[in-house]
Amino acid sequence: MKNKFKIAAVVVTYNRLKLLKQCIDSLRTQTRKLDEIIVVNNLSNDGTLEWLKEQTDLTVITQENSGSAGGQFTGIKTAYEKGYDWIWCLDTDVILEKNSLQNLIDSDCFNRTDTGFLSSTIYFTDGKLAYPNIPELNGSYNLADMVAFGNPAPILSASFGSLLINRKIIKQVGYPCKDFFIWGDDAEFTLRIIKNGFKGYMVTKSNALHECGVNNPKPYLHLKMNDTKFIYGMRNMVYVAIQRNQITHNSTVRGYLSGLFFVIRLYKDHIALVNSIAPGYLMSCLRLYFKGIFFRPEITKPES
Repeated sequence: MKNKFKIAAVVVTYNRLKLLKQCIDSLRTQTRKLDEIIVVNNLSNDGTLEWLKEQTDLTVITQENSGSAGGQFTGIKTAYEKGYDWIWCLDTDVILEKNSLQNLIDSDCFNRTDTGFLSSTIYFTDGKLAYPNIPELNGSYNLADMVAFGNPAPILSASFGSLLINRKIIKQVGYPCKDFFIWGDDAEFTLRIIKNGFKGYMVTKSNALHECGVNNPKPYLHLKMNDTKFIYGMRNMVYVAIQRNQITHNSTVRGYLSGLFFVIRLYKDHIALVNSIAPGYLMSCLRLYFKGIFFRPEITKPES
């Protein structure tokens, strides 16, 4: 019965042709065949569009670069409107094992009425967990089951590295928020699912490989202040901290403090890195902190 569901994969790409080819190849060889593979091309200029035109088994959507958030919005919206039961959201730099999808479907959580999303376990090339894709655990005692028996682990949020969602979730909570552009959009989206009363799980038997350049536990530290990822990421993660604390502690104020502590930790790490007080860096961080506090992203829901 599980395999009678119609499932579409959504892959968002921007100037990562080599990685895109590897990701698509791993989707084509899944033991549970996909009903459609949707690729959202954010106006790549590295030959991606030319290669995509040669592929006969892909649905390709090319749009202005709207970041990972805008790409996932378009892809998920397309899959939803086509009537797919499940939508598998993926990053371009993730390579799936052949049974990654089947193991998500075979999970005990797949058919639960309160399941909002399922995430694969994503590793880096050195065999360690990939920092960008480590989900946020919810502190449940059920984590003991994961450690002892390899059962799904309850989580609060997850990345778009390998995220399986049900169309009923989209209908109730809406699509990913385009306003995020990049970084934090997946955390906000999955936290929103949890906030609406659903649950999320990391399936330890569904594995994938993240081919990112560096497995960096502090991705903001080496970014320049004018970097797009720094500007959007800082603002977005402050907003996410507020949403997270509203869920876990029913406290917006705690979210403000959590976001501020994030800024302070980053500034202290930056001082240690450059061996300088760097007041301009601090002012930039605080400016983005306040942007995060007053950020009011627009949430779009399906019309039907």
